[in-house]
Amino acid sequence: MTREEHLKFCKICKNQTFDFKQGIICGLTGKQANFDLKCNSFYEDIKLKAEAESKITENELITKTAGQGKRFANFLLDYIFLIVISMIFGAGLGIVIAIISPQSVSFFDADNKLINYFFGFVVGMIYYTFLEFATGRTIAKFITKTKVVTEKGEKPDLGSILVRSLCRFIPFEPFSFLGSDASGWHDKLSKTKVIEV
Repeated sequence: MTREEHLKFCKICKNQTFDFKQGIICGLTGKQANFDLKCNSFYEDIKLKAEAESKITENELITKTAGQGKRFANFLLDYIFLIVISMIFGAGLGIVIAIISPQSVSFFDADNKLINYFFGFVVGMIYYTFLEFATGRTIAKFITKTKVVTEKGEKPDLGSILVRSLCRFIPFEPFSFLGSDASGWHDKLSKTKVIEV
């Protein structure tokens, strides 16, 4: 067996110890492992095994994390879809209001920035929260073949998705992606990430 193959066992063995010159060695013999197929002194440490598996998962997530190009494409495509959905929803709402209360239509004729922002906020929250909670993906993420997961690679719960959706409305939030790790405030604050699938 190679040193790497030995280390798969040694890293999760209760009998292992660390030597600055040799690295991980057997605590019983004081030497690097030299067994062929099976170590008679191997005694699995559940805690070390969980830590090793967690590191493997973390490394896999880092290599699968979507880059800035895909994240920017997601932003642009979702923005376009939100505009289209908002127009359809707004037209439908306008028709319903015109039928139910025709005198209220004039209230929506005025260009009120606060109402426009509130309307955009509600549609955006519904769009992002519903799609990312139900499928882990928005329409743009289906196109770019990316998906939202927790930092451990699991499906996010509703609370994480709500925080993620709310954080998208922080002023200047899109500029938080200008760092090297291709993650924004809505990723960091919700403890989620976007990976390629």
